[in-house]
Amino acid sequence: MLNQKVYLSSGAYFETYIMDSEINYREYRKRPAIIVAPGGAYAIHATKESEPVALQFMQMGYQTFVLKYSVGSDREHPERGILKNAKYPIQIIEMFEALHIIKQNSEEWNVDANQIYLMGFSAGGHVCASCGVRWDDTIITNELSFVPKKEELKVNGIVLGYPFLTPNSEEFSSTHQLEGVEKVQDIMKYVLYQTNVPSEEQLSKVDLYNYISENSVPMFIWHSIDDPVVDSRNSTRFISKLLEYNVPVEYHLFGHGEHGKALENQLTHMDDADIDLHLNMWVNMADYWMKRMGGK
Repeated sequence: MLNQKVYLSSGAYFETYIMDSEINYREYRKRPAIIVAPGGAYAIHATKESEPVALQFMQMGYQTFVLKYSVGSDREHPERGILKNAKYPIQIIEMFEALHIIKQNSEEWNVDANQIYLMGFSAGGHVCASCGVRWDDTIITNELSFVPKKEELKVNGIVLGYPFLTPNSEEFSSTHQLEGVEKVQDIMKYVLYQTNVPSEEQLSKVDLYNYISENSVPMFIWHSIDDPVVDSRNSTRFISKLLEYNVPVEYHLFGHGEHGKALENQLTHMDDADIDLHLNMWVNMADYWMKRMGGK
């Protein structure tokens, strides 16, 4: 396995989890690829949504990459305060640059360049979904360090787990006040708005509902009704609008799962008794969906 860090011009990087192309003696195979964007409220990168996800899908036959996009704080050096260079939408630009590099190295890295997917959780879901609805947005593409070919930035599909897609309503936020969320609110608001009191215009610019079109990338979304961090009703609205534009979608709304559960298996849990096998079903369902999107 090739495991290395590849740095981007912004200082962000992605990590590779690449299998050798030889699957049997003198039998070689290129594989589909997934770029994973962990959550963490645009403040950190969630550990359980990073390498464990990459390893899970690598053993399912994908070449995997974990993008450590720009976030608003340094976990190892909190004394640095809010990092001013992490302003959205730099994260979209970083994802597209990672995608470009992976396609450029597809031969060396044994990647089927015609089968590349994004997978994001929570805030990482916002990064991936942004790419899915803004891949042809000149506001973004004009900031790239390369000139993309016609549909180079349009991936085959995007898998989103409990994604942040649109700002929560005041009603939802006021009834779901969590200490852990409150601690990172100032950082997240800086990254997204550069203010603690965003205007309607500023809120609108990060609301991905406003960018959906017939050119949006097919999406697979899973969420839980009892999520206290990201309102699952926003995912339902988002899927409904994608359907209005005839964008291929699949949506699974679980009755229980809360937030930040990632894989729900032994890779992300200390105690097997805590694993929710029902929620874990999203892993195989997402795999089947990506294979269908890839025509395999």
